[in-house]
Amino acid sequence: MKVYALLAISILCAVEVYGGEPIYAPVEPGLVGVLRDGRQLFAECRPPKGVDAAAFFEKYLANPLDAQRYKERISVALRFDQLNAATRLKVLLRVFKQDSVDDAGWWHTVLCEGTEGQESLWALCEWVTGKGTNYRKVMADKRNHAASAVLEKGQRVLIPAALVLDIMKVPLPKPVETPSTKETAKPAEEEPANLDALAAELKYGSDAQGPYAVYRLRSGEALYTAVVVRFTDIGDNGDILKACEVVQRRSGIRNVRDMQTGQKILIPLEMLSDRYKPQGDKERKDYDETIVEAKRLRKERLRTKDLEGVVVVLDPGHGGRDHGAEHDKSGLYEYALNYDVVCRVKQLLESQTRAKVYVTVKDFKRGYEISDARRFSPDNNVKVLTTPPYENVDAKISANLRWYLANSIYRAEVKKGVEPRKMVFTSFHTDALFDGRLRGAMIYLPGAKYRREREEPDGGIYARFKEAKEQRAVSTSLVERRRDEALSRNLADDIMQALGKKRVRRHLEGDWIRSQIRQDGGRVYVPTVLRNTQIPTKVLIESANLTNEADRENLADPAWRQRFAEAYVDALCMYFGS
Repeated sequence: MKVYALLAISILCAVEVYGGEPIYAPVEPGLVGVLRDGRQLFAECRPPKGVDAAAFFEKYLANPLDAQRYKERISVALRFDQLNAATRLKVLLRVFKQDSVDDAGWWHTVLCEGTEGQESLWALCEWVTGKGTNYRKVMADKRNHAASAVLEKGQRVLIPAALVLDIMKVPLPKPVETPSTKETAKPAEEEPANLDALAAELKYGSDAQGPYAVYRLRSGEALYTAVVVRFTDIGDNGDILKACEVVQRRSGIRNVRDMQTGQKILIPLEMLSDRYKPQGDKERKDYDETIVEAKRLRKERLRTKDLEGVVVVLDPGHGGRDHGAEHDKSGLYEYALNYDVVCRVKQLLESQTRAKVYVTVKDFKRGYEISDARRFSPDNNVKVLTTPPYENVDAKISANLRWYLANSIYRAEVKKGVEPRKMVFTSFHTDALFDGRLRGAMIYLPGAKYRREREEPDGGIYARFKEAKEQRAVSTSLVERRRDEALSRNLADDIMQALGKKRVRRHLEGDWIRSQIRQDGGRVYVPTVLRNTQIPTKVLIESANLTNEADRENLADPAWRQRFAEAYVDALCMYFGS
């Protein structure tokens, strides 16, 4: 940083000074990219000793003749618009190390806001498209529905390919927390890492900043996937990026691109998933007790032939105005994919087993017909099958009505004499993880300690529906919540085993079965439909990752969707010993 400080005099002569703390990004010897206040981008140039200064500056300038102006200078701060196209691209990708380029365009992840400096779409469009006024077209793109002229840290924005300057269109893989340039990333293996063995590798300590776990990086590993995705339950990209920054600072890492094999990584203890906490920690103890309880209940499971007496409630996530995740270019919309898998499961259960099947929603245009389409339309006429049916207008209301409906079904079936442990609730979803390298199925469970003893959604709208009026609030005991988590884990294990037998890819970059979703800042929660559904055995399945090309190809394939449905039915048969 001393070298950078020496250049301050040159900077003052070249650019207006703002209050934000600058971000320095070494590009190559003698060239450093600098972002100040989130909006001013330039390059600091210091010719190495023994190098011809004029020739040095000439290779970076848009107008090589300007190099003569700097031939006697020790250091120079060059505005972004003074740089030639190749240097602009290098500076952008070194400063914004999370950015990438693909066929869709330039994907930008916002680095700073507030006191750090405030990024803007205008400045971004100036750099990437050559015109700041293009920000209006960027905001108009529906893939940027959450974008505004002023950007938020961690936000992801797409500059459509049609707007991007040709020099910026060089396809580049997503460089999110890439390994050292001296190493190459390992391809994902077909079997998951031994997570128990990884937990045993962790060492624990404490300092003035608090307790931490120590992990040593292996060859080809990076903070994003090998640390945060693996050892925490954080799922949102913005939260993962923030967590990476925390881990980087905690570990004293100046440049994540220069990490070496064996690098010592310090992970704050509060960020860890429960299974990775140290022995004796209360949360680790709760996790271990749940595993023991799951094994006990596995031995006491109810067995039934051909799923006789089993009640299955299927919940296709999203629908109506809520399309869920989407990939327009491929014609893939989460709701349509979820619904088709559920239709296939319903058909298999009703034609090959004796299970009783309910579905929480219905597409009144399509019915429950299986589709062999490889592309879908986002338009659908979807209603939650409450009394009266609810048009899927508001996602939050829809989610609450789904568990109200499931609980009404549960009470009615129990009243008929159905054993509660012979009932299963499954919500089907499709993920859209930021990092396209991540792929495969994941399953969420109703983590006992993250469920409330009593819950009653606010809002008068629920008084309109028979199912909500039957029992406005849901209440569960701690014993019931622990039982639910253990039973659900057993079903999740069977689903993952069945998916493997059908050669359906499962999430390999961490725990593929998780009992909660963790966000940066400490918030931990369980999805509403798992939190409040009274059916003891309940899971939420994320079948694949829409941002991964291989997963998209699978999701578009009717044969793959059929295999997924078959695996789920096989898992139910395993779970009930059929």
